[in-house]
Amino acid sequence: MKVVADMHVHTTASDGMLSPKEVVKLAAKKGLTALAITDHDTVDGIQEAQAVGHKMGIEIWPGVELSTEYHDKEIHLLGLGIEPSSNSLYTLLNMLRESRFERMKKIVTNLRGMGYKICMEEVLQQAGNAAPGRPHVARVLVKKGYMASVSEAFATLLERGLPAYVERYKLSPKAAIAAIRAAGGVACWAHPGLVKEDFLLTTFIENGLQGLEVFHSDHSYSEEKKYLHLAQQYKLLISGGSDFHGKEVDRTRDLAAFGLNADRYKNFKQLFHEKQENNFKFKSE
Repeated sequence: MKVVADMHVHTTASDGMLSPKEVVKLAAKKGLTALAITDHDTVDGIQEAQAVGHKMGIEIWPGVELSTEYHDKEIHLLGLGIEPSSNSLYTLLNMLRESRFERMKKIVTNLRGMGYKICMEEVLQQAGNAAPGRPHVARVLVKKGYMASVSEAFATLLERGLPAYVERYKLSPKAAIAAIRAAGGVACWAHPGLVKEDFLLTTFIENGLQGLEVFHSDHSYSEEKKYLHLAQQYKLLISGGSDFHGKEVDRTRDLAAFGLNADRYKNFKQLFHEKQENNFKFKSE
């Protein structure tokens, strides 16, 4: 069925290739009625997207994607329907932004020690106004001819355990969930199929998790069925999105390729408000 809402989208505010304005215009061309801007560790792209969305009749959900770590597993959490001006969220995002800069400096130092002639200025140029991340480093390596693609750069140098990798600041899922809910949002486990540790779901629910990203570009049909069953079993918000970043040599995550159809989006909005109402109780516990 036709996707009308893509609830996982990145822009140049983090590591996306298109500006918030360009993403919303593309969403209009795709026939979407709703879009969630979920940049990594920042809410900087939301205001621009909402202004354009208002003019084009597209509902823009303010969101964020937080990278956390649990028992050496990288867990990504989506905060959907957040209040971008939340003080507690702002404090957390500012700390994460500073840690990103320090991490990228160390990664660049590692690469230079391995003979790759890149510098921090080139990484920052790729990042634009966004806080730098590993994709920006990878794009510099591709641009300078060291790697054929972003995927190759990650698989060769930038993934955990590889020569240029540097540990990130270890934000826990519990802390991220609390920050999302304190900002009025609903916390969803993003692309759980990439982690392949489904037994963690009950722990995260105990920590306040409210939703599950069932539909995602990297989920197989069998994984969709499995996560749909789990979401229904635990009465979680069912979400879905493309995880769109823009067109690169090796990216196949097209905007609106995955997401929610009209019926699922209607149910999403209804359950979202029910979950959101529980945040006051969560904060007072």
